[in-house]
Amino acid sequence: MKQLSRKFIIIICIIVILFILALLLKPQPEIVKVGPIPKAFNNPTTDLPIKEPRSKEKRENTIPSVVSNKTIYLTFDDGPSYLTNNILDILSQENIPATFFVVGRHLEKYQASLRRAYQDGHTIALHTNTHNYQYIYTSDENYFNDLKAISDKVFNIIGQHSRIVRLPGGSSNTVSRKYNKGIITRITKQLTENNYYYFDWNIDSGDASGQLSKEQIYHNTIASLKDGSNIVLMHDSNTKKSTVEALPEIIKYAKEHGYTFARITKDTLPIRHHINN
Repeated sequence: MKQLSRKFIIIICIIVILFILALLLKPQPEIVKVGPIPKAFNNPTTDLPIKEPRSKEKRENTIPSVVSNKTIYLTFDDGPSYLTNNILDILSQENIPATFFVVGRHLEKYQASLRRAYQDGHTIALHTNTHNYQYIYTSDENYFNDLKAISDKVFNIIGQHSRIVRLPGGSSNTVSRKYNKGIITRITKQLTENNYYYFDWNIDSGDASGQLSKEQIYHNTIASLKDGSNIVLMHDSNTKKSTVEALPEIIKYAKEHGYTFARITKDTLPIRHHINN
């Protein structure tokens, strides 16, 4: 019995020894040496380069509007036209603002020029959609339908509703009498009641009448300048090349004689004619 126990112990020891040998002889996995982990992956939310979203380009208006005791408001009716960019180039070079009373007939064709005028900081104002006196002044309803049409067109291009207005022929025009007696009196009253601001002029460059030379336009304008507010009537239609040619000389004279330039806003002191109808 004692001899059997001894054999059993020997067998157990042999099994243990064989098990240990089997462990020692088992192939070990290969250890691969790797380099340092790139920093970008340590904190991917902060260490990876971040591409900023591209913001929409926004032009900053740098043209000052300076109201003084000798102020000129350059105003251009009947545009935009192929000449508008030439006018804008001159205004940009001289660093002065202006006001554009636009019409509807060529607005779509020259909408890029209108957008530029707005982005440059000039006032975009409403003149008329059709410029057809017979239609506009036949009834109050026709006038305000025409005004809404040009207002909507301008809004679709620049994204802003304008409240600055100039009546075709000015508020003193008598042509309207042929179509509707008293219509100017009524519509100017309604414009004011509905928060529109209408402006006439107190200096006429004369460029609306025929083909004046640049010298005539220049002299018509500078001869009428005075202290206070000077709202100058000029035109921006396709036939007014002489106006563009006279503009730099008018600006030069005004600067040399102490005038500043401003654009018309709702806060501008209005120049209004005597209403004749």
